[in-house]
Amino acid sequence: MAGTRIITLDGEYAGWQAELRSGVSARILLDLESGSSSRALEAFAKMVVSHNFKGLDGLPVKDILDAPIDALSATLDAWGKANQPDPK
Repeated sequence: MAGTRIITLDGEYAGWQAELRSGVSARILLDLESGSSSRALEAFAKMVVSHNFKGLDGLPVKDILDAPIDALSATLDAWGKANQPDPK
């Protein structure tokens, strides 16, 4: 089984972090790259192992999809950058 990667946000969401799977299935990758926001967000949620994200009201959320979309986008972008293949 693939490992996980901790993504820690900064700026407006400083201190927020999510543990995401390092590897994903082909189905999750297809959904992430589908161009459909709903499919991509559902796929993203399947990658999350744990998180400390909060909702728009500032209270912790159980489902990461209840967190602000900007925080989710920043997390997915950071995960993508961290999972780039080594150019060696």
